[in-house]
Amino acid sequence: MELDTCATVHTSDEKERVLSTTSSSWNDYITVVLVESGHVTAAAIHSTRSGSLWAGTPNFRLSYNEIQAIEGGFMNDEQIRIHGIYLNGRHFTLSRLSEQRIMVGRDARSGHGCVVYRCRQCLVVAVYEESNHPGGCFNTVVQLGDFLLENKL
Repeated sequence: MELDTCATVHTSDEKERVLSTTSSSWNDYITVVLVESGHVTAAAIHSTRSGSLWAGTPNFRLSYNEIQAIEGGFMNDEQIRIHGIYLNGRHFTLSRLSEQRIMVGRDARSGHGCVVYRCRQCLVVAVYEESNHPGGCFNTVVQLGDFLLENKL
């Protein structure tokens, strides 16, 4: 799936990254915008309807059940607050849920964390390791998610 628009995403060091998607694929969002920002270790974009993977880093893919649990958590957060967020088999404790659009989780033992952004048709999911700054991952994912949401995705 390709788009006919341009995305401008600012990283925390205020360098501007422009991604022209007329000749790019969904993987460019993962590679150029998220991973190359230096704030994201692994990421994926999944369809909210079918659960299909649109793009992702190697060996990072959510199961259909994980996607359904996240979607359900945005509608009613009771279960996800009790059981946490599962991404690619890894468990994160829900630490923040904003505007029924952004979910943040953390693994207190390892220092790793995750950010999930719910667009109209897809979920943008990113994981960071303890060496990354959580705010950098959050800002990068939110900027990409806002762009995709504005473009009705």
